[in-house]
Amino acid sequence: MTEREYNKDNVFYKIINKEINSNLVLEGKHFIAINDISPKAPVHVLIIPKGNYIDYADFVMNATDEEIIDFNKGIATIVEQMKLLPGGYKLLSNSGLFGQQEVPHMHVHILGKSSN
Repeated sequence: MTEREYNKDNVFYKIINKEINSNLVLEGKHFIAINDISPKAPVHVLIIPKGNYIDYADFVMNATDEEIIDFNKGIATIVEQMKLLPGGYKLLSNSGLFGQQEVPHMHVHILGKSSN
């Protein structure tokens, strides 16, 4: 895989390091989850690994197994917490220019509608 350099000058790095406030949904050892400030669905949560990963490929190839498992269990916890299972949900992770990634820090959008 081509070596790319992580740029710490991004909003998610600053949120993880408490330099910027956010609307926290859930925090784990290796991730933070926040409500999206510009939601595209009734439930729109961003789950972000705390490690400095550029995109999904970088995360999967370079994160520890513990980070990957904690992150994925975080997704499942949010899906359950937000009551998304009955109606379903969408997971989305953009990568690079073609993938329309706006923030160069790996993150997954969890979109759905609560069953409440």
